[in-house]
Amino acid sequence: MKEIIFEEGFILNVFSTISRCILSFLIALVASFILGIISYTSNIFKNFLMPITSLARSIPNMVLIVLTLIWFNKESAPYIVVFIMVFPVLYDAVLGSINNIDKSILEMANLYKVRKIDKILKIYLPAIKFSLISILSSTISLAFKIVIAGEVYGQPLYGIGAMIQNEKVNFNTRAIFAWIIIIVIISSLLNLIEKLLLRRAFLWRR
Repeated sequence: MKEIIFEEGFILNVFSTISRCILSFLIALVASFILGIISYTSNIFKNFLMPITSLARSIPNMVLIVLTLIWFNKESAPYIVVFIMVFPVLYDAVLGSINNIDKSILEMANLYKVRKIDKILKIYLPAIKFSLISILSSTISLAFKIVIAGEVYGQPLYGIGAMIQNEKVNFNTRAIFAWIIIIVIISSLLNLIEKLLLRRAFLWRR
């Protein structure tokens, strides 16, 4: 681990993997937010997306990574794979949170003629926020693992997965175990950040 951490490209490799994870996750988050709202307002659109999200959930990660590497370049493959695997989870959370809003609250808002913008800000957005934050840890961890798997197969110029693949080619088992420990540490830090966000989001429960 000491040798790996003090290598010249260590920070760049870690930063490349984390940036791929965060960027692809944010793209999936924005897409799920927009498409989830559209699906709530349009049954036709919801029925159109249903088989697509079901198919995305059923495809094994490794098969998807191989197909993505065939169709796209190795730099963009991790982003695409993470989006396809994470989007259905976030989309279901957004759509489910809107559908599960207490109907009596919506009826009361309509009765007192609450403005649409106020209903969106005070009823819909909080419901979506709490639903997404509750699955934040599992989805980010999933995205992080998929990015590394995509890097192992795709071998981009920089990335944790690319370094693991290099050590595998050289039969350097010690370095692979060292990278595993580093991955666990990074995952723990991501989980810690997620817990801090949960505390802030659910401050009203204290």
